[in-house]
Amino acid sequence: MTAVTRESSDRLLVVLIPRPSSVWPPVAGRRLQRALLLYLTVWLLAVLPGLVGAGTGWQAAGLGLALPGGGFLFSGQVLAAVATLLALVVATFLWWSIGIVLLPPLVWIGSAVLAGILADTGHTAGRVLALALMPAAFAAFALLHRFRHAAQVRRGAALNAELARTRFVVTGTPPIEGRVPVAEHSETDLAQLRHLLDLGLQPLDRFQGFDDLDEFREAATRYQTTAVGYALAMSQFTRTPAFTGYLQEAQRNLVLKMLRPEVWSYWRLENAWGNLRLDADPVDTPDNIMLTGYWGTQIGMYEAMNDTTFSAPGSLSFQGRDRRYAYSFGDLARMVDRNFGLSDFTLFPCEPNWIYTGCNTFGINTILAHDTVHGTRYFADREEQIRTAVETEFCRPDGKVIGIRNKLLGLSWNIFAGPMAQTTAVYWLHAPYPDLAQRSWWLLRRHDLPLGADGRARLAPLVSSRVDPGNYRLGSDAFAWSALAMAARELGDEEYAVAAEAALAEREAVTANGARRYEGASVWANSYAALARFGRRSALRDMLAFGPPSIWRTGPALAEVAYPDVLVARAVTDGRALDLVLRPGSGPVRTVVAVERLVPHRRYTVTGAGVDSVTADGAGRALLEVDVPERREIRLY
Repeated sequence: MTAVTRESSDRLLVVLIPRPSSVWPPVAGRRLQRALLLYLTVWLLAVLPGLVGAGTGWQAAGLGLALPGGGFLFSGQVLAAVATLLALVVATFLWWSIGIVLLPPLVWIGSAVLAGILADTGHTAGRVLALALMPAAFAAFALLHRFRHAAQVRRGAALNAELARTRFVVTGTPPIEGRVPVAEHSETDLAQLRHLLDLGLQPLDRFQGFDDLDEFREAATRYQTTAVGYALAMSQFTRTPAFTGYLQEAQRNLVLKMLRPEVWSYWRLENAWGNLRLDADPVDTPDNIMLTGYWGTQIGMYEAMNDTTFSAPGSLSFQGRDRRYAYSFGDLARMVDRNFGLSDFTLFPCEPNWIYTGCNTFGINTILAHDTVHGTRYFADREEQIRTAVETEFCRPDGKVIGIRNKLLGLSWNIFAGPMAQTTAVYWLHAPYPDLAQRSWWLLRRHDLPLGADGRARLAPLVSSRVDPGNYRLGSDAFAWSALAMAARELGDEEYAVAAEAALAEREAVTANGARRYEGASVWANSYAALARFGRRSALRDMLAFGPPSIWRTGPALAEVAYPDVLVARAVTDGRALDLVLRPGSGPVRTVVAVERLVPHRRYTVTGAGVDSVTADGAGRALLEVDVPERREIRLY
């Protein structure tokens, strides 16, 4: 059922949870079947030495293939068997965390060979255990999955009965007047903005203030530079769309920081040990959405609000050891779109062989933003394919998003279906798939994120809610509250957004040189806190799916302001006039600001400045000398 509301082109939709056609999703099921057939072949080979009466060593080696550590069990070396299983767990963790695909098979096969070398006697009980434990584990896993799946299907059916009576507001194209408000930064907003600006305005080769822990997982610099870029672009969209200046410069710097070798060269190693390829190119690869998707979304937000500098051929060039990899925003979008088409799952991997749903939302937003800015049809042509993949391969029968799936085995880990994985996916899904985002948020609010009778928000007692992924700090919930606040505000749940921000405000914030940040929280968490603070209902969707109003691109704009002496709290144009709110950065200041995109040689009236009028030069620029002792409103028309 679809209805049109009185507000713009918004729609009221019923969004049900799809009923699965089988116990396993189609592609994941085929991957699991293939893996089981491979194991069955290995298991038969493991039995063969015993059947033909081969020596004890050969039998131990074979049984070590049937079960990691099985050869040690056969020869009575129980501690060695346990150590093998522990080593396999560690190897699998490293495979998942940084993509070293060869580690698990090396541990498994290596332990089998070692067991064969060391074996001098065999035990029937050990043989039986080695042959039976893995098949029994598979059977138990399949049975448990069927029980859980059936419970999730029942849960989904009960939820659908409620969803059938629920109407979600899916926002449409915003009118110029109405849902494109431009608010004013408060003093606290500006202090938080300054923290991000200071990160972005430093030289390209400097990363002072960034978390420096590793370049493979969530604390990697690429996630920090892109997150800061998102927050600055959102600040520009909702507060200062008619201002370029230092805000544009900081965003541009953050895009270019990705080209620094210390930021992107991780891919040479990860591609080698994860895909067994000796190619360092971080863009032209079927994987690595953790760079192309996150970066592409950042560039899309920059271009939506500023210019198309990064769409020029070769404008994004990585200098490798022996060659240069030259790309543009258009190339990024094309590569992401190509990878969606190449993957059987449609969604494609971050770390080699591991597909993260949340990471793929950035890839989706990359092609969506490119379509919006450049008029291409990447997302338009992939929309139904991606939707089907998300709903069938990456969504449980109870509607929860599956956070991660293994490309080779088809397995997913349900531990990644917690509220935090859901929340970040909800926020970034809202621009391309507002109906899915609204449904997911409804599920979260109904079951995982209730407000107490006192109006306070409380986190679920899960480790994922108490760790900051940007710096791996346990016990830190700043990231969780920031992500919850930004998702709630984007989806129009202002009640929860306010409650989440109130919980975040209880964390210690420090201010130094006018810049405010949450103490102990990662750059990523502080950036998401700013995204929440600067956001509004459907802000991300309006920017990426529809783009800013054309009058923002053609009307007068504030182009130059001395930072940090003067802070721009508001800057907006209606196509002809320019309205500004300026604040001093530390104390009263007299300064000169530059305005551009004026009609050449036209005389403009000015209020709130030291002059009554100003005349644009032949290039459509004018300079204004202004006193900013405190909050100062200026209008040029």
